[in-house]
Amino acid sequence: MRTLILSTFILLASTATAQCNGFEPLCSKKYNEVAYLTTHNAYCNEDEGFDFPNQYNSITQQLEDGVRALMLDVYNEAGVATVYHGITVFGSKPLTENLTDIKDFLDANPNEIVTIIFECYVTVDLIESDLTSTGLMPYLFEKGTGDWPTLQEMIDDGTRLVIFTDCEDAGLDQGWYHHVWTHAVETNFEYNDVSEFDCVFNRGDASNDLFIVNHFVTDASLGIGVESHAAIANANPFFIDRCEDCETITGKFPNFPTIDFYNIGDGFAVVNKLNDLGDLGSPESSFDVKLWPNPVENNLQISTTTGELVSYRLNDLSGKEI
Repeated sequence: MRTLILSTFILLASTATAQCNGFEPLCSKKYNEVAYLTTHNAYCNEDEGFDFPNQYNSITQQLEDGVRALMLDVYNEAGVATVYHGITVFGSKPLTENLTDIKDFLDANPNEIVTIIFECYVTVDLIESDLTSTGLMPYLFEKGTGDWPTLQEMIDDGTRLVIFTDCEDAGLDQGWYHHVWTHAVETNFEYNDVSEFDCVFNRGDASNDLFIVNHFVTDASLGIGVESHAAIANANPFFIDRCEDCETITGKFPNFPTIDFYNIGDGFAVVNKLNDLGDLGSPESSFDVKLWPNPVENNLQISTTTGELVSYRLNDLSGKEI
């Protein structure tokens, strides 16, 4: 039995009313009007056994924490679509394992929209085969020629997985496989130090709807992420200042702020600020919460003034769920 001093814990409460990517105000925004925290080389993470990782946590944990766009590098290994960073010796796994994690998340979270951005060295048919085998095909969004829909419209339609790729080989019946440089423009992605960050366009056309802000530093000799640089890059005000500066300079809204080691720094606060949710990104609705006794052993009583169904999660100050 543990004695918990409630003042040392953070209580996170979320209502069960309709939300879109966690926040009701986002429901009326179009897909291209929303910012999504994006993990660079999301598959290359310590939890899943990769050496020289770009992230610490698994894709499942990334999604549960609030990451909503994943960059995945996919290669053909003996006919199997496989994720790895350059060479397999530092870690690899079949793409289907990542896709299964995404499918499980979408199944369990019907108001969430996820984006995949592929760096692709396989054919669209191999990608489609894996999407089919993992049951993700019904979730696929297809842009077509019209405007981007609102998040609520995508949720209502059940098309909550958006796929972009740098490989332009989709057939006429594969409109869900969006060529990323037809829809997005990016900043440079080869920075050796945070002092080199700029807002100069790299790939993609300046007129495209979406903007990828690559906000990570890569070790020039090894081609890997550097945690010490991420600690600087991901912290506010540096992070939010760069995003806002790039929006001012380019006139483009930063849809995909892309980082290494997302659990370091203020990535979620940056996305929430970009989405006009405030620095903390709390839902606009508020209510009083009472907890007793304090300190508590074994049984904690919680009451709230709201009439809505509410779920709670206790986390310690390091973010670990109790």
